[in-house]
Amino acid sequence: MSDVKNSISAEFTLKREDGSLIDSSEHSGALSYIEGLGMIVPGIEKALTGVTEGSEFDVVLDPADMYGLRDEESVMEVSAKDFHGAADELTVGIIIEAHTPEGNKLMTVKSIEGDKITLDANHPLAGEKMQFAGKLLSSRPASQEEIDRLTKGSGCCGGHGHGEGEGCGCGGEGHGDGNCCGGEGHGHGEGGCGCGNH
Repeated sequence: MSDVKNSISAEFTLKREDGSLIDSSEHSGALSYIEGLGMIVPGIEKALTGVTEGSEFDVVLDPADMYGLRDEESVMEVSAKDFHGAADELTVGIIIEAHTPEGNKLMTVKSIEGDKITLDANHPLAGEKMQFAGKLLSSRPASQEEIDRLTKGSGCCGGHGHGEGEGCGCGGEGHGDGNCCGGEGHGHGEGGCGCGNH
């Protein structure tokens, strides 16, 4: 089996089942990553594996290969008192870092009703099928220098940074989950194809 890892670049659109846009290369720039390094969510890498340079692709991605299935046990209700006076700064939809028995977790504020605040640790795109389409711009063997640079932590995918809003690769609304460019390592939120480019 070959140990060659290809450097991939593609233009793309990522949409929900209802056709609404999550991210695109027009918005975020071309998706760029090196195969097999965990730089991108599994569904995206799987969809592009074996696609030849210059070819177009159009596939439906299952939740299990993207941001996972929703886990209702990851939704919790807390008291405003738990925020030690900072609850007034919260708004529905923002991402916060919450301290839990399992460690710090990024969570979306789902609702605020009086002193009751509902937090959701699921990725905002969890449970959703997505349509991934576009064109493979290039596929070439990555150099060992490129691989070393990325695996030693000095680079991240396309180097576009991880932001808080819709964005390819980070996961969207600013949930940086920890892993560089790989599904759970980016911004969670209403966007993000998981390419890690942004």
